[in-house]
Amino acid sequence: MITKIITYIRAVLIIGFLTGAALLAVEVYFVVTNSNRPDFWPDDGDAPYQDMSSGLFSAYIHDDNPDYEKMKAKGSVLCDFDLDGDLDLYFGYVNSYYFENHGSVFKDKTIEYNIDDSGCRGVIAGDLDNNGYPDILKWRFMSETNPNHDCDEYDYEAICIEDPNCIWEENNCWDNSEPQYLPHVMLLNDGNNYFLTQEFRPPNELPFLHSLGLLDADLDGDLDLLAIQEENDDQFMLYLNEGFDNYGNPNFEQAFTYYREYGDISASRVLAIADYDNDGDQDVYVGRKYGINWLFENQTLTGPPGDVVFNSNPEPFFIERAYDLGVDDSDVDPIGSMGYGAAWGDYDNDQDFDLYLANWGVNRLYNNDDNYFTNVAEDQFLESDILSNGISWGDYNNDGLLDIWTSNIRNPDDVFINLGNDDWDTTSSPQFLSATQDVVSGDINGDGWLDVFAAGLKMQNGPDGAKYTSLLYKNVTVDSSFSTNHWLKLKLEGSQYTLPNGGWSVMSNRSAIGARVVLHLADQDIMREIIGGKGHGNMEPLQLHFGMNSHMSAQSMTIYWPSRDPDSNQRKVTYIDGPIDANLSYTYVEDIGFVGLKGDINEDGVINVQDVIISVNHALDGSIPEPSIFWAADMNYDNILNILDVVRILNVILG
Repeated sequence: MITKIITYIRAVLIIGFLTGAALLAVEVYFVVTNSNRPDFWPDDGDAPYQDMSSGLFSAYIHDDNPDYEKMKAKGSVLCDFDLDGDLDLYFGYVNSYYFENHGSVFKDKTIEYNIDDSGCRGVIAGDLDNNGYPDILKWRFMSETNPNHDCDEYDYEAICIEDPNCIWEENNCWDNSEPQYLPHVMLLNDGNNYFLTQEFRPPNELPFLHSLGLLDADLDGDLDLLAIQEENDDQFMLYLNEGFDNYGNPNFEQAFTYYREYGDISASRVLAIADYDNDGDQDVYVGRKYGINWLFENQTLTGPPGDVVFNSNPEPFFIERAYDLGVDDSDVDPIGSMGYGAAWGDYDNDQDFDLYLANWGVNRLYNNDDNYFTNVAEDQFLESDILSNGISWGDYNNDGLLDIWTSNIRNPDDVFINLGNDDWDTTSSPQFLSATQDVVSGDINGDGWLDVFAAGLKMQNGPDGAKYTSLLYKNVTVDSSFSTNHWLKLKLEGSQYTLPNGGWSVMSNRSAIGARVVLHLADQDIMREIIGGKGHGNMEPLQLHFGMNSHMSAQSMTIYWPSRDPDSNQRKVTYIDGPIDANLSYTYVEDIGFVGLKGDINEDGVINVQDVIISVNHALDGSIPEPSIFWAADMNYDNILNILDVVRILNVILG
């Protein structure tokens, strides 16, 4: 009898323990916590800080910070600008700010590093001058007067706080003076904590610029620009990078323009870049307000994968195909989808890109099936018709499946966790208002789990009554001892070498924008692509992130570079044999195809005065040596042999 009682008690205790453990797991996953951590604003003395968790995330933000105005943002980018392995943050609206990441502690370095602090509508990053360090592109909406205003774009608190069904209305934020046409600018990163500000378009050009994107459209080894205008008739433009001036600054020349048709009142708002048709060049989706959307298919490479044809001067450069492929949103009545956010992601791991649209209406998820798109958002309960403003794809739980974060204006953001087989968990959303403009995902604290920066304009109330504008969320899934999922991070670097005879590139742009990577696991393949912009003014990190579920290693990896082999006309591919261990960060540099030392022109293994003499001779007579010698002599990667290369060789010799 006693034995039976003891056995019964033991069983009860075991069941209770297991139940408690299960409840603890749920609590770790969903609980709201508070702690004191001086992370985001480390120089404010003893002011209190908040660490709020909801679902998968917690916010690094101050509940009583007098500098909250600094957190207002429309555009934002997470990028490792100083190449130290940490993702830094640049964002802005009324003003712009550069926060340098030191092991997840951010320090404001805007003034110290001479970084332009004027306001912006959007910001993206990429290595424009091919020096190995990411630069910044920043733009304004120049029809606004009083651009450095100190009022909110929307009178949210007066209109919408009490009425959850209201429609936002613009208040009178602008004065009645003449428009101030401010230039759009490049902030060129010299790698020594200095950013040189240069105009990339005249002040009176692109007066209604709403979005920019970076891609190597013509596959010549340098980055080109896509421009989206909201109100002009010319609403989609491609600017090709035509080389560098004598100071090493890139020159952009307009090469393609797409005009809205007569009677079309729609305004282009957002873009999404990716190689949706898998032919090796990146294409562009344009989301528009009050009308049909556009899908521009790049014509630089045509034909099936592995058997493409390179067009050195495609005419036209892009073909608009949204209606043909079922993705123009023309069925949305009466005024179209009102697109405010768009991004590509392969959510079903079938090796092609699907498209999610964040709208001021019903959101859409277009599944790509052999380059024809079907909206599956309603069937998968992903419509979220609450004024969505942006979207970020990210594998937030590292299970190998891309999840969705949509930024919403008058409601809490949505986080849709991908469970596979067209099933989603919608219970992990942050439970407070953030007035979010857009959102980007990246591993901010280096733990292998994706964190999130949500850019916002209007201060909103958090669950504790605190005021918030932009929010920085920490992913706390890793804090759970029940999580066994693994990850891998990857940085790619293009070698950027172009044929000296003016031919197309045999090497990729230094940021490797346009590169595609397929990680081969034992039971699935996971595809990611480096994309140079999305939405209406933001960009995901250049660093790629892969969730690996329970796999401790990958079997292999395939890297498809944004360049072609000049002999075979095939896309340049690098195969990495496994096993490739999980929970590590890797860097791969594109193979230049020959062995050499930059500056060693005579290939004797050292850089000395003999190399200087040869460099001077080539600079004076304009001769073009064989490719390996040309690459060694072209010290600044501008595909020209001149005195600037001689100076750089001398600098190497002199240390």
